[in-house]
Amino acid sequence: MKALQELLKGFAGRFNRMPSLSGSGRMGFLGQSLTVCYARGAGCDFYNVSKAGISAALSGNSSMVNKIMGKNILVIGKELVYYWREKYPPLIQKNLKGIISNDVSELFPMIANPAFHFNVFESHANYTLVDIWAWESRVVEEVAKGFHSNYLIPEDLLFVSDAPEATIYAQGEKIYAFAHGPNGFIGFRTLAVPLSESGVEVFLRGLGAYRQQMRRVNVCGVNLLPGGPVMDIMDIPVNTIEDTGFPVSLRGLNALKLAQFKTRPWHSAVDTELLFRVALYGMAAYLISSYMSIKKLDTSLEDIERETARVTKKINELIELQDKDVTAKLLVGLAKKVSEFATPLEVLEVLTRSLADGAYITQLNINNRNADVNIVSANPSGVISKLSTLKEVETVKLVGEPSREGQTYRFRLSIDMRNIIAGTSNASSPAFISTSTASVPHVAAPQGIYSKTSIPAAVMNANPNSVGTPPGTVNRASSPSAIMKTNKLF
Repeated sequence: MKALQELLKGFAGRFNRMPSLSGSGRMGFLGQSLTVCYARGAGCDFYNVSKAGISAALSGNSSMVNKIMGKNILVIGKELVYYWREKYPPLIQKNLKGIISNDVSELFPMIANPAFHFNVFESHANYTLVDIWAWESRVVEEVAKGFHSNYLIPEDLLFVSDAPEATIYAQGEKIYAFAHGPNGFIGFRTLAVPLSESGVEVFLRGLGAYRQQMRRVNVCGVNLLPGGPVMDIMDIPVNTIEDTGFPVSLRGLNALKLAQFKTRPWHSAVDTELLFRVALYGMAAYLISSYMSIKKLDTSLEDIERETARVTKKINELIELQDKDVTAKLLVGLAKKVSEFATPLEVLEVLTRSLADGAYITQLNINNRNADVNIVSANPSGVISKLSTLKEVETVKLVGEPSREGQTYRFRLSIDMRNIIAGTSNASSPAFISTSTASVPHVAAPQGIYSKTSIPAAVMNANPNSVGTPPGTVNRASSPSAIMKTNKLF
């Protein structure tokens, strides 16, 4: 425990001395850079890792946007991590976490408050091999005071390669050897100093069946000395990696799938105390603004009430004046109603002036200011031309096609009367003539009675089988009744 206290004291001292990040040149959260805090026995180191390479950072301080949107990774160095491979019954992986939580204190008695991460190494019908990494949870808590991480990874799990291979590097006075492949961690061993070929071979043989799958041995910052018993290590290529001063394990971080190491949701980076302060200040400002608005509304309301009383008084005076002249109101309304429809006499007078001798009307319907009339005449074009020149006529429309019956034609006209009294149209303008064949809708009242609506309609019915002018009839332009062959009039 004394050693742990010294370690935590070193963390606290390191974070207290952290300078500002401004000017460090680190990329924003929209770039490809990953912010890494590498925790080791003597404190923490900070790096920016991208596809372009690894660079040192002054500290782990970052903006709120980076804490929420960025990828901030805490790597627990090998000096602080303990490893164990344990055999369990063939269980479902989601049940393993609870079982390991109960066993972790017994598996790692040297840790007072262990935190852990595990991976299933192999699954068989009768058992499951599980790799477990544990570390002191207080280390992470101490780091969290100066660095907000949303991913936590033990260093052993940073080694990933396309094919099975081994990586050997020195850290302090120790030499670490890792075996890894496409699925990540395969095995680990601490090697003796100085490193020899025989020591490497002992490590590889400890991998069991994976020994034959090894394709390469990577050596970084370590001199591989020949000697020792005759081994077959030389059948595996040895690749020397340049020591750049940065942890070798960070080189594979860009290729690592980080989802399994997620530790915090994005909203954990939000400063709740600051949010409460902002909300409190905003509420106070809102209350002050509301009070000022209410005062202003009270003043405006008094002005509105005075103006409303003045306008109401004038309205009441106007109502009294209008109520005194009820007769005038009725006359105005009646005049308006009368101007909305054409009278039968007005229509008959217009038709009388338009029909020549020998022409007569077989049916007449009046709806508002529209007259729908069936005419028998020997000269339909003359009737239409005559009607179109009258100042009382707005438009003349030929409905359907004229039918010939001997020397005469039976045809139907739709006539819109001009409202001369109301002055709603120009009486001097000629009527518009339309030859549309479409039917003109109308509302015909029953024979001999008025329509039930307020608009009167006149209907005149004649014998539709009559052709030409009946013998003995006389058509006189001065007598409207003489031009109609009809059984009923209105």
